Amino acid sequence: MPEQRRDYLLQQTELLRQFVARLVRDRNPAGVDEALQLALSLQERLFPLPAAEFLVLDADEQVSRLLAQETPAAGREKCETYAALLREAAFLYALRGRDDLAAGARQLALHVVLLASATPPGETTRQLVLKLTNDLAGEPLHAPVAALLAEFEHDQA
Repeated sequence: MPEQRRDYLLQQTELLRQFVARLVRDRNPAGVDEALQLALSLQERLFPLPAAEFLVLDADEQVSRLLAQETPAAGREKCETYAALLREAAFLYALRGRDDLAAGARQLALHVVLLASATPPGETTRQLVLKLTNDLAGEPLHAPVAALLAEFEHDQA
């Protein structure tokens, strides 16, 4: 991914994170649709594919697309950015009262970051996994996600 495009996506993701934090803090649902549209737009830039095309792919296929034609470090960064975007979208879904969509977005985010993690994982990966597992506390994990998380945790011990 060209550095200029990566920097733009990281800046926009941080702006989205701040926007979401404000919406969550103020408990004001106004702006949720706008923030969700921004999250989707940023995801489209990451792939780059229309949402209708990448949203139908399973996690393995999405990660393969994100890693394609990238260095290992740049591919991991794209996957981590995608996971961060999904995490922010989950907060927005929760604000809308769509806990099912929020849990799904968090679970996909965790799946993506675990699939793309390096051995040994970097600090960004470890922090993102920790945040997502905390977000998902009490939620049953899908079998592939649970298996990847167990492997990740075993490698960290």
